Amino acid sequence: MFAHTLVIIASAFSAQPAPDISADLVALSQHLHTQARARAQDMARSPAAPVAALPPEDGFLTDLNEFALEAYRLSRAVEDSGGPTDLRCIFRGMSEDAEHRAMLLSEPGSRADHARAYLEIARLTGQAAEIATTPDAQAAALSSSCPAQSGAQ
Repeated sequence: MFAHTLVIIASAFSAQPAPDISADLVALSQHLHTQARARAQDMARSPAAPVAALPPEDGFLTDLNEFALEAYRLSRAVEDSGGPTDLRCIFRGMSEDAEHRAMLLSEPGSRADHARAYLEIARLTGQAAEIATTPDAQAAALSSSCPAQSGAQ
């Protein structure tokens, strides 16, 4: 259901210019990166202890879902402008990865499981901020493989 909602919302806003979307994604990425690292450190203090699922209204989960939307919107903006297919694919893949991590945090598990999810989110959001802001990172990203290429068009 989230993916369907994401597609509808992204379609409605796909005409927004890429630089604005990119700036939104960078700001949100930096915020999430800091929060994810702090939460991972907290979870790592007692890794074997159980942890409850994050409630849907948790601010981090809300921001992570917003990140997924912004990454998807940037993917659409690159596609709509005739930009590089690989760059479109990278942002679409980031959106899908964020959705997956949100799902993992929405399930009970061990603190170690959640710590790993938070560390992956920190990695993901760090890369998103880098790719969205630096031409060198974009050029490097273009040479990577595209596992999400067959995803929603």
